[in-house]
Amino acid sequence: MRFEYVCRYCKYPVGTVEQAQWSYTDGVERLGLHHLSHDHQRDVIESTADAVKIHTVCEHCEQAVNMNPELLVEGHVIQ
Repeated sequence: MRFEYVCRYCKYPVGTVEQAQWSYTDGVERLGLHHLSHDHQRDVIESTADAVKIHTVCEHCEQAVNMNPELLVEGHVIQ
């Protein structure tokens, strides 16, 4: 199964973990996502036909928000 980390703001692909022998449940456990609450898992994990997308924040967006918190309006970085 393919697990893709994607920035929740700019959609930049941050990284990929591909393990053919992993099931969805294996990946969630091995990547530590099982430690998240069920509500947080629903916000972070998106299953598609090709892969499981894990929404994270890339370095660029994190730095931009840290330097200018006003960029974050209603959960979206203004770009």
